[in-house]
Amino acid sequence: MPTKRSKNNKRFGALILAAGLSSRMDGYKPLLEINEKKFIEHALELFKNAGVEEIVTVVGFRAENLIPIIEAASSRYVVNNNYQNGMFSSIQKGVAELRNICDAFFLLPVDIPCVRSTTIQLLLKAFELDSSILVWYPEFQSRRGHPPLLASYLIDHIIAYTGNEGMRGFLRGYENRAVSVPVADPFVLRDVDTAEDLSKLKEELSKFSF
Repeated sequence: MPTKRSKNNKRFGALILAAGLSSRMDGYKPLLEINEKKFIEHALELFKNAGVEEIVTVVGFRAENLIPIIEAASSRYVVNNNYQNGMFSSIQKGVAELRNICDAFFLLPVDIPCVRSTTIQLLLKAFELDSSILVWYPEFQSRRGHPPLLASYLIDHIIAYTGNEGMRGFLRGYENRAVSVPVADPFVLRDVDTAEDLSKLKEELSKFSF
């Protein structure tokens, strides 16, 4: 299946992170539901609806529960058997699957389920504007959120990175080649770590006009 191609024949992919333990949530986050869809389904549909077809989901804990859903969506997955080592281990595992098949990729934890498709389109448009940029962040009300879009140039550097601060520390080293893209999407900031977070998100969604 071809990846999303821009007018300049660029290819785009996405990496969904769904390997963790959901340790702070009363329930397994990828299978939680909002608007009658599971979080993992929201994530997959987000990128498919935006035309990003090369989607890789990293699974680990309870992988057997997610693989059938991913396969039903005609998408790909990779298993991180070392998921207890933290999210960065899943990122390193996942980006290896995207090497040489896309020019840039989105990075989305599965517990940020309500990002709008228009946000993805704005980031794709921003990619076209400056070839010197390596990281594009969606920004709502002066706060950066998810999913960032990263140039695939960074993949080998991510795999080789051994710093103590994971992806946050890695990206700090590229701040001089990063930009923030303003979006009208509060949900780039809405991650769900607890049952209270989920309740608040549902309440906000009921008031939000799409």
